Amino acid sequence: MIRITTALLPLALLSGCQMFAYQEPTGAQTATVTFTGDAAAQPAVCVPGSGFKDTREALAVKPWETNAFDKLFQTMKKSETVTVAVAPSDQARVGVVFSEARAGGGRDRCRVAAQFEARAGERYQAHFTRTDTGACGLEIRGQDGARADAVPVDWQCPD
Repeated sequence: MIRITTALLPLALLSGCQMFAYQEPTGAQTATVTFTGDAAAQPAVCVPGSGFKDTREALAVKPWETNAFDKLFQTMKKSETVTVAVAPSDQARVGVVFSEARAGGGRDRCRVAAQFEARAGERYQAHFTRTDTGACGLEIRGQDGARADAVPVDWQCPD
């Protein structure tokens, strides 16, 4: 009995970790958001009543154009684009968390979120930027490339 329990423990721990990741809605009535960025960061989606939840993959940026990083990124659950389904809402919120170690110790951090109307069947692009001065931004565009009517919001989800 102890061997079975010991063998199942890692499986139970791994499945428990999935509770904290963003769970995409199922069904045909969803919108799609593709995250991109100028810096490696962690995308997140607002789940009303539960807060922002990290996507299963993080954003990565290749230092130069090559396929050499593809397997590494796949193993690390990182990608140059992260696409997720979101529930349609006139108050859909997505965000990005940036955290990077400083050369002299400590970390540079920022998190930015935006609210927009996500319509069923529509595709959106959420592009994360970080300037040389450390300012972070998130721009939402529709599938036609035009800026979506998005507004910056605090890192909070409505109930």
